[in-house]
Formats: sequence, structure tokens, C-alpha cells
Amino acid sequence: KSIKKSLNSANNMPIIFINKKEDSARWEYPQKAFEKNEEGNVIVRLSIDADGKLAHTVLLTSSGFPELDKGALNVIKDVAPFASLPEYYNLSRLHVVALFRYRIRN
Repeated sequence: KSIKKSLNSANNMPIIFINKKEDSARWEYPQKAFEKNEEGNVIVRLSIDADGKLAHTVLLTSSGFPELDKGALNVIKDVAPFASLPEYYNLSRLHVVALFRYRIRN
């Protein structure tokens, strides 16, 4: 039921965001979607300010299931704020495209 988190920037530079909230490090399958055996991919763009504040989220591709889409967006909001961006990025805001792959079966 847990989903691993992995984010990479557009130029494939690894990004490590350390969640400042210890209690929200685990992502779980949305319960209603799990009960209905709903599966799918959700693609979200998130914008993170240099100080780690979540500036914006946009659903780019829907899974076709509202609970999965909402779950992906909520996960991002729940784990924010992120750690500050490294200074060597020299950015005031970073845009990341994240794929959430929801699968019940292997």
C-alpha cells in the first residue's frame, strides 16, 4: 500500500528533498481507491520556492480516478514544506514533474 517517492529535475540532476515533517514520511494508497481496485498513473507539476515552500501544484495527467488524482495532490501538500534548494541551483523557484504510479497488483 505504500508508494515510494522519487523526484528528478528536468536535466536529471538528482534532487533530495528532506521533509521537515517527521510524521508524513509515508505515502499510502488512497483507501477508497484501494477498496475499488482503482489503478492508474497521475502526473503532477509542483513548483517549489528556493526556501522549500510549495508554491503551486498542477494536475497534468489524470489517472481517470478522482481519488487517485486527489491522493497524489494531497501527498505533495502533506509533505510540504521541503528543504531549501541547494544554493548552487541558483534558482528562485524549481518546477518538478512527478509521476505517481498507483498499482495494487504486481
